[in-house]
Amino acid sequence: MRKLLIAVVVLVGVVGGAVTMWAQAPKKAYLVGQIDVSNPTQYAEYAKFTPAIIEKVGGRFLARGGRNITVEGRQAPARVVVLEFPSYDTALEFYNSAEYQKVKKIREGAATVQFVIVEGL
Repeated sequence: MRKLLIAVVVLVGVVGGAVTMWAQAPKKAYLVGQIDVSNPTQYAEYAKFTPAIIEKVGGRFLARGGRNITVEGRQAPARVVVLEFPSYDTALEFYNSAEYQKVKKIREGAATVQFVIVEGL
């Protein structure tokens, strides 16, 4: 009986520790961009540089300008981009980085954008 009690206590400790670690793990974050491109050549120059900066902080593209349709509400711009980051902080790290801010200047005048960073579940 004592061995069973010890096994249960150990199991509860292991499971409890795993649950605690899961609860404390950073939640992923997503950057959603809605973009109206007015100068495709200039915008393409900007777009060449962004993947490496995004990957540097562990981010990745989930959607990058594919087909989209607005099914409710105000018409979305023609280009929608969705990025996934390991955490809200890394999404902000990407956006605020000196490297991205430098590349962002290439886009100025080539597109109107709205970027929103949202923490996942």
